[in-house]
Amino acid sequence: MEKKEKLKHEINKFINVAIDKTNEEDKLDYLYIEISSHQGNLQMDYRLRDTKKVY
Repeated sequence: MEKKEKLKHEINKFINVAIDKTNEEDKLDYLYIEISSHQGNLQMDYRLRDTKKVY
């Protein structure tokens, strides 16, 4: 598998996990995903937000 395909595979795997976890918490509307790659190191983060209407 070449670099491009490995990168795509790892990113897709991460996104699927992030979406599944977000769906479990019923927060699909408040998902933020950040992905960066530098010299073969892939850093992937996701954050959920909890927003509530006050008035």
